Amino acid sequence: MSKGDPPPSAKPARQRWSHIPRLTLSLEQVTNNWAALGHANQVGLRPNASLDIHFHRGGLDDPTRNAGASLKAFLKSARQWIERRGGETAIIWTMENRSGFAGEGVHAHVLMHVPTKLLTRWHQLRRTWARKAGLETTKAGIVNFTALPTLEATKGKLRYMSKDIQPDALPIFEAGGRIHLDNRNKPSNAPIYGLKTGVSRNINAGARTSYRHRLTKPA
Repeated sequence: MSKGDPPPSAKPARQRWSHIPRLTLSLEQVTNNWAALGHANQVGLRPNASLDIHFHRGGLDDPTRNAGASLKAFLKSARQWIERRGGETAIIWTMENRSGFAGEGVHAHVLMHVPTKLLTRWHQLRRTWARKAGLETTKAGIVNFTALPTLEATKGKLRYMSKDIQPDALPIFEAGGRIHLDNRNKPSNAPIYGLKTGVSRNINAGARTSYRHRLTKPA
């Protein structure tokens, strides 16, 4: 061992997840998002609202690296507002970066369940939560809202959100009659740093497993 070598017990430095550039979604991530949607629908929390949040348009500082924290702050405000009024939510989100398509830049697609009685006011507050998350909201098109009245509408949006699946995984995902994705429809052409997709804890893999165990547990 030379003088400059680390001792044998030393472990290589681990790269922080927030510093890793990500361009595509793995097969596991896309499959998890669809399983989360199925579970949300099963427990009465089908996402009925779609949000497109544009971090470059909103003037966020260094959105390629900071959009994740901004999105987390936005979703926390939106989720807590629902919960404080006695409601429940379920969330599926995906981050994209399209530098070469009409200046889209870094943006997030969000599917969220909002109790019907709260939907109108929730929709009105989205700009307030965006400002708290560091976005400039005086311009139009920073946080775009679309209602999703049916399960098919929600599935249609999630198909779009799944388009960044890594190309070699696309035929695997679609095999056996799975939902068809259009991977040619404006995929990301630049990376983001940090998590590229996620679901809320109440519909993640752990929650789905716990739910199945409760259903099969003997009385």
